[in-house]
Order: sequence, then structure tokens, then C-alpha cells
Amino acid sequence: MVLNASAIDVRGLSFAYNGAQVLSEVSLAIEDGEFVSILGPNGAGKTTLIKVLTGVIRDFNGEVSVYGRRIQTYRRRELARCLSLLTQNPPVTLPFLVRDIVMMGRSPYLGRFEMEKPHDREAVEKAMELLDIAGLADRNLMELSGGEVKRVFIAQAVAQESRILFLDEPTAGLDINYQIEIFKILKTFNDGFGKTIVLITHDINHAARFAKKIILLKNGRIFKIGPPEKVIDERTIRSVFHTDVAVRRDGGGKPYILI
Repeated sequence: MVLNASAIDVRGLSFAYNGAQVLSEVSLAIEDGEFVSILGPNGAGKTTLIKVLTGVIRDFNGEVSVYGRRIQTYRRRELARCLSLLTQNPPVTLPFLVRDIVMMGRSPYLGRFEMEKPHDREAVEKAMELLDIAGLADRNLMELSGGEVKRVFIAQAVAQESRILFLDEPTAGLDINYQIEIFKILKTFNDGFGKTIVLITHDINHAARFAKKIILLKNGRIFKIGPPEKVIDERTIRSVFHTDVAVRRDGGGKPYILI
């Protein structure tokens, strides 16, 4: 790990699926402690970008570094101690108790067939308390609501104790109450614990309200990158999403859109 290096540094990243270009010449930096939202229309390359940045995809062109070290040089378990990933559709039919699901976040620290240690149990209990699911610890995952399931898998990622947390549409399919709740939890992790948060969302208003940086993708390229106040405007939204909107500012100067 290189001191003073960006959490994530990307230079000239390109990737194609079966000859179809998905990402083209993407360059960006994510600093330690940032809250970053990745926006863009369907097919813009958002999920593919997350897969590259978390080491799921490794056969790309260009350079991706995690804390100053090329991502291909990390072993999988070693990388999992630096970053964690909540996928868009976590497996909700696993026949396990909530505590067991959260404990799976400790796997990067445990050898094969090795029993969890006191610190592993402490990390799990702390994560469940932070996500307010301690009361669900002995419930079966399949008994829970959609919002509770999302909390369980975020707790699993938190128990992993990585410095960077990636999430692919963590509020998809949730009602507005759960959406705001999840974003507030992530904001707390960012502000209170210094976690670097990188998430994909289709909700421009949530992204603008909570993120410190917006990465806006179009056709596999970065269309615009910067703080919400610099990225979210009527011309940009029209160019990327082909939709006419009105952009207003809230009391704190954060932009929000009106259809």
C-alpha cells in the first residue's frame, strides 16, 4: 500500500464483452473517505465499472490501482480486506440465519474450516447493531422484508471491515422510507467512520443529496465528473438521459430535478 495514494486510481480503462465495447478510456480517482455516486442510463457501463474496480473483472485494458497498487497483484482474499461489494441482487433465498449471513463477511480473515475468533464475533455484533438488525440475528433470511434483507447484506459488508464499500443499486425495489434510511446509514458510515462509499443508483436526487462526487457515464465513457453542484444541470441531464427536467436548489445549495 502506497502512502498518500488515492483509494482507487483508474487510467485509460477500456473493456469489451465479446467484442462489444462497454467501457472506453475511463480515467478517474476516488479519494479515501469520499462518497461517490455513479449515474447513467441503462447500458452506460455502470455495473461493469464496479466489477472492474472490485476485481471481479480482471481482463481489461488500462490500469486500475487500489491504494497505489495494481489491482491484478492482489490475491482475492487480500483485496477483500481492502474493499467489499454489495451486488444489485443479493441471494435472498439462502436458508441461513441473519447472524450467519453477516458472519460470511469475515471469510477474508478466516482460513478454510477455521472457526471464527472473538474479534470476528465482535465485528458481526457491531455491524448488526449499526444496521439495527441485532433483533433479527436469529431469524431466517427468507422471513425478512426487502428492506431488512438489504440491511443484512450491508451489515455483512460492514463486518468485512474494509475501507471501501461498493454498492450496486442498494435501494432498488425499496419504498421511499427504506431508500432514505439506507442512504442515511451510508452517509453515517462515510461521515462518522471514514468509510469510502461508491454506489450505483438511478435516483439522481438521492445521489445529489448524499454524494460528495458524481461520476456520470454515457455509452461507456465519463461524460462528467465532480461535485453534484457542478454535474447536475438541465443541459447535462438532457444530453445523457434524453429527458427534459427542471433543476432547482435546496436550502443547502444541493441540486434536485423536477420532471
